[in-house]
Amino acid sequence: MTYPGAAIAAESRALLGASLEALQRDPNIPAEVLSVAENIAKAVGALFEAEHASSELDGKASVKHAMGSLSQTMALLQDVKSSHEGITVATRTLAQVMSKLFPLAQAPTMRPSAPSYVPAGTPVSAPPAARVPADAHPAPARVSIASGPREKLEANVGATTESNFFVGFSGEISEGGVFIATYATLAIGSLVEVLVTLPGGYNSTIPGLVRFVRDPMDMDSEPGVGVRFERLTEEQRELILRFIKKRAPVFYDE
Repeated sequence: MTYPGAAIAAESRALLGASLEALQRDPNIPAEVLSVAENIAKAVGALFEAEHASSELDGKASVKHAMGSLSQTMALLQDVKSSHEGITVATRTLAQVMSKLFPLAQAPTMRPSAPSYVPAGTPVSAPPAARVPADAHPAPARVSIASGPREKLEANVGATTESNFFVGFSGEISEGGVFIATYATLAIGSLVEVLVTLPGGYNSTIPGLVRFVRDPMDMDSEPGVGVRFERLTEEQRELILRFIKKRAPVFYDE
């Protein structure tokens, strides 16, 4: 059995290879650009493994590894001050590749099957109202939540914790947030206040709102909530970026 996403992994690897070549063309490559190139090279290696994976499980794991390296690269690109023609190519290519890989890396939520019987008195054609997404009508919910107090959450983010920061296609951490591993459930759109603790005793309180929820029945990932930052101070942003240079953030597509 071969990995169903092998063709997309191969195509993405070729695109990244071209951007890597553009970055390495200059023999006097700046150190910050070199860090970007090294991360792209890691993603290329992971996609090679995905391309030759013998199972969907192994292939998906390799794609997720590649996505982690690319998410970290997108964040690093935000702080590149050097003028280098390869950076423009890399930024455009990374967004293109991540849009191709995201459907492969996105783990489906495993929910219990619906009962095979129909209770007496229940019309067979009745719509399954319980399956309506929690954010199907976000505007009214956010108005009512905004008038109440914010839920207090704690996110202990370290080198190996399930909790971690996340970024989107822009790579800008102020447009991203933090995933908090927890079995506590909050509605999408809930306003929260997160105490983020980082290695070294650094901690900061950041306002945000719940953007996604990982169900405890999801067999492929840790349950928890993803909180998008509402605003970050420059000091908070720099602190998070410093951490991201050590550990790749999660990717979340709005």
